Amino acid sequence: MCLRGFCQKSAYCCSLLSFHRKIPTLQPVIMALPRQTLNDLNSRNVQVLPLDSLEQDGSNSECRTQLRLEVNNFEEQYDVPKSPALDSTTTVTSFARSHHNTFHNSTINTIGGDQINFTDSEGAGLRLLYQEIAQVGAFYDSEDRFPPPRCHPQTREAVLADISAWIRKQNCDASTLRNSNRDSVRSSQRLVHWLYGPAGVGKSAIAQTLAESFKGSHLAASFFFSRSSSKRNNPRTLFATVAYCLAVSGDTKLRAAIDKVIREHPALLGASIELQFLELVVKPLESQRLPRERWRNLPKVVIIDGLDECQGSDSQRRVLTTILSQLVDEKGRPRYRIPLRFLIASRPEPQIRDIFNKSGYLDITTRIELGDNHSTSRDIERYLRDSFHEIARTSDVMRSVPRPWPSQGVIDNLVQRASGQFIYASTLIKYVSDEYSHPVERLELALGLPIGDPDAFSDLDLLYRQIMSSSRNRPRLLQILGAFYCLQEMPETPGLTYPRSHPRESIGLMENILLLSPGAISLALRNLHSVLEINQDSFHFRHKSFTDFLLDKRRSGEFFLDLSLYHELITRCCMKIANEAQTDILQPIQSRQLRYAKDNFIYHLECSKVTVPLIDDLKDFNCLSCFRSGMPGRLDLQYDTDGISRWLAESDCHFYLRRVIMKCYKYFEILTEKFRDSLQQPTSNPKRGFYASGIRKNYLHFISEISELEVLFTFLLPDRGTYENPYISTLELVYDLHPDNLSDLFAEISICHPYFYPPAFNPDSGDWYFIDFSRGHSSLAKCYSKRIRLDRNSSFWAGWSWSHNFRCSAHELSLVEELVKTIEFLPGYELLEAINWLQRYPDKCHIVNNAIDKCTKRIKILRSPYPPTIRWLA
Repeated sequence: MCLRGFCQKSAYCCSLLSFHRKIPTLQPVIMALPRQTLNDLNSRNVQVLPLDSLEQDGSNSECRTQLRLEVNNFEEQYDVPKSPALDSTTTVTSFARSHHNTFHNSTINTIGGDQINFTDSEGAGLRLLYQEIAQVGAFYDSEDRFPPPRCHPQTREAVLADISAWIRKQNCDASTLRNSNRDSVRSSQRLVHWLYGPAGVGKSAIAQTLAESFKGSHLAASFFFSRSSSKRNNPRTLFATVAYCLAVSGDTKLRAAIDKVIREHPALLGASIELQFLELVVKPLESQRLPRERWRNLPKVVIIDGLDECQGSDSQRRVLTTILSQLVDEKGRPRYRIPLRFLIASRPEPQIRDIFNKSGYLDITTRIELGDNHSTSRDIERYLRDSFHEIARTSDVMRSVPRPWPSQGVIDNLVQRASGQFIYASTLIKYVSDEYSHPVERLELALGLPIGDPDAFSDLDLLYRQIMSSSRNRPRLLQILGAFYCLQEMPETPGLTYPRSHPRESIGLMENILLLSPGAISLALRNLHSVLEINQDSFHFRHKSFTDFLLDKRRSGEFFLDLSLYHELITRCCMKIANEAQTDILQPIQSRQLRYAKDNFIYHLECSKVTVPLIDDLKDFNCLSCFRSGMPGRLDLQYDTDGISRWLAESDCHFYLRRVIMKCYKYFEILTEKFRDSLQQPTSNPKRGFYASGIRKNYLHFISEISELEVLFTFLLPDRGTYENPYISTLELVYDLHPDNLSDLFAEISICHPYFYPPAFNPDSGDWYFIDFSRGHSSLAKCYSKRIRLDRNSSFWAGWSWSHNFRCSAHELSLVEELVKTIEFLPGYELLEAINWLQRYPDKCHIVNNAIDKCTKRIKILRSPYPPTIRWLA
């Protein structure tokens, strides 16, 4: 605006009053004038020149309209003295002494003298928009992402082809969208494509490759989230970025529409993402009413990568809901008609999966899962082979290395370790190709993990640490993962199968074993879908590299899984379950967790770390109550439909009793060996046996002496290295003991370790009996010796059982005497065992030495080339 002959502030204000209705942007200037000045100007008659000179200024390739205003001889008409402030030699200050001025999207240049230029600038909105997103670095070609991940040549071809076909097809179908029925959505119009998969499988590489492939044609916008960047780990600039990309896509009308809405409403740049998407993207696109051919030529695809890296589950839901709710309403009917399609790549986190699974969005979405399959393994193999070839070709130190390097077996091993993770392969190549190291040595270090270099997979470790850090209850998470790994690695027990499910295959059963509330495991694992395959009632590790990370303390640090601690946790839970359960052996097992505790307590105890809480629990634990697993016949009636055939075959009471004693014996062995430092009476030669109490008096009528009870318990012990003896006739014949009458003997009995018991326990009281296995073995060895001499037909099994019991027997002269009587019926290998036992005798009297001589002579006879006819041959 040019003001000529304008010498007084009142005259200047008068001119503004004449034009403020035609020039809205000057209204704030007028309103800022003092009230007295405005009242004075209302009474004046100002001559205004017509707008006869509209000048076009193309200095910046923009159309700028300059309005000229002249006030002729204003000073003379109104006898106003000329103001020195407007002299041509004096600096002009625009709107001096004014206040509360507001200018929208305007440029005011004070030239000097009597001229002030006012410009209403087009493109100012886009400049504000660019300033908002310039430093975000979320474009596919931003410097902040250099070098971006890309698909290796000739890999991921099937996935890229499928998504490319979807992009091209949607681009063609967009022309029909404006003319389609507004109350229906064609199922073929999939407006949103979800590319999902676990961490490290190459989702970002696929998104980057597609963005580069369709730049300049179908690509409308791209936004790559990043958890590590404060500017890209939130959705604040997502739709502002999309709007800017649309504005510079080449359509001038769309550009003008987006520019206009920002100039008129600059506060939109700080508005919610829902409002930004509606006002900056949806409405400018729909307001254009583009003809069909224009829709076909517009870019259509918006690529959003790493949605799971947007911090907060609520933010991820908002992004998806914002997009989908503007495409269709809650009933699945189209809401706005815009020519955009969205490719969204993320991990399969629950909050994202739940949105895509809503019934109202199923007709407009499609999805592809990236997993560990044959094609992925083939692509990883190609990538490794090509990368190793390039290292061998370009590295000077590789000239003398025999080719091919590495071997196909090594590559196959690496592919198996990758478990479908391209990040594993890319991290390995980055480590091996270090310019200051020898590739062969670096590869050997990587293959040697967990003993090798812990920095070999630093990028992969960083990814895993980020995933683990997302948990809000880290102790609970580690507890669940550690316990699950212990259950996963537990060896199968021959003959034992679990009705309905195993704890490693049932989240509900695992919660019961760990004494957790229902739903606790699913809640703790909610953010780990990228490394765990989580189904409705089970989960498992997706990648071996993740378990390698968790089990290597050097790599995982605070996320290290000390498995011995989690075995200790399961052991204590098993003891608590057994203590709280109904332990009457005549009752069937009441729960799956109780059965698991009884079957696997020993295994977990043997693998446990010795802790003070565990020791305290063991001292107050009645192991027999845990190992009494009920009468076999009762259990068969409960689980026969699940095919527990072994229990049906072992319905004999003898085998039931034998299993109970076997577990007790193993339990005491573990206590003696593993908890030696915690024994009340440390000794280098501990007793072999246990204290028993609570034996019902009505079962003692057939046990005349405690030695006979020792025989019973000892007989039920396993024969190391042999099959289980199916005969009990020795007990019935010699001792008149019938184990089938002793089932209830274990109903109330308590047993405890001779050196590992509660402080209040008094083993010298009359209610406790020490069951000495050594004396029991001696008694059985004597019985078998008589059996061998009396019944030669049974000497095979009797001799085998004799050998086992004789090795474990106490040194008694009565047993030596029985041995001397049986020497001529024993084979050579049993005679050698007898000699070894005799040589360990504490006090070798003439009876012992005589037995050694007789055994030696008998061995020489058996080894003679012409031995006499005897029953046993060496």
